Amino acid sequence: MKFTGNVLALDLATTTGWAYGPPGAVPAFGHLRFGKPGTTRPVIYRAFRGWLEEKWNVRDEQPALIVYECPAVPSFMYGDTNVETTKLLFGLAEHLEEWTYNVVELREATVAQVRAHFIGRNYKAKIAKPMTVERCRALGWPVETDDEADACALWDYQMSFLRPDLAFRTTPLFGAR
Repeated sequence: MKFTGNVLALDLATTTGWAYGPPGAVPAFGHLRFGKPGTTRPVIYRAFRGWLEEKWNVRDEQPALIVYECPAVPSFMYGDTNVETTKLLFGLAEHLEEWTYNVVELREATVAQVRAHFIGRNYKAKIAKPMTVERCRALGWPVETDDEADACALWDYQMSFLRPDLAFRTTPLFGAR
């Protein structure tokens, strides 16, 4: 049986990008900021869980599957990510895991997997983010931010597993149809 349900893709961060829809469709997408700079993690977690409950716990909108970009273990030696950001990203993932437990299937993907799928290679963020925005727009998905673009790329990546019969439509080799 072919998967026909709605998938919610989340690029988790203080500003979270999301993409939502069924296979073969143009995803709905957007982004939401859970706190201003300096907002404490508990406040951000509470805002995130409130958004999950309000937006996605509705019968008509509840996704059949949620996929998120898993947080990477940072390289503190090189100063790529600070401890507070790492705690926040892992905390958001943990809250999502608890919220979906025994309710909605949850999957994760790495940044490297998604970028290789969507733009053909795992480029550094400085190069990859504008390429991802450009690729989304080429597909007719008028994203406004790289958070939205990252979520759309993640949604498309997951669709390539759920419905490989539709995946060729958005792979860089074949382009949009």
